[in-house]
Amino acid sequence: MSGAFNNDGRGISPLIATSWERCNKLMKRETWNVPHQAQGVTFASIYRRKKAMLTLGQAALEDAWEYMAPRECALFILDETACILSRNGDPQTLQQLSALGFHDGTYCAEGIIGTCALSLAAISGQAVKTMADQHFKQALWNWA
Repeated sequence: MSGAFNNDGRGISPLIATSWERCNKLMKRETWNVPHQAQGVTFASIYRRKKAMLTLGQAALEDAWEYMAPRECALFILDETACILSRNGDPQTLQQLSALGFHDGTYCAEGIIGTCALSLAAISGQAVKTMADQHFKQALWNWA
């Protein structure tokens, strides 16, 4: 992406452009490192603290997935630190995301994985859509 346009010339949102500017200072687009993951006692503690939110969130996630089931997608619940607390979705899609390191406990903050829907949603507090080369990291360009 050069300037405020995608490779195909489409304009991008200021949220994505600003994220790219921050990411350019922190990381390389070409390099993908498996994101840091909270595990064991650490993840259990995070999960326990968020139990009330997860009880409601998982029910909503399951209902949303029931509606979206024919689609090849994944739905995640993140906490305020952008840690994945729960995942649901198409099994093959979840497997492909797992190969990139997206598991329960994975941190999806912008400073770790670059510009993508997960990191932007954590920053903005609302759903965000990123397509192909709007992702900062090239490893995520196949994802929409």
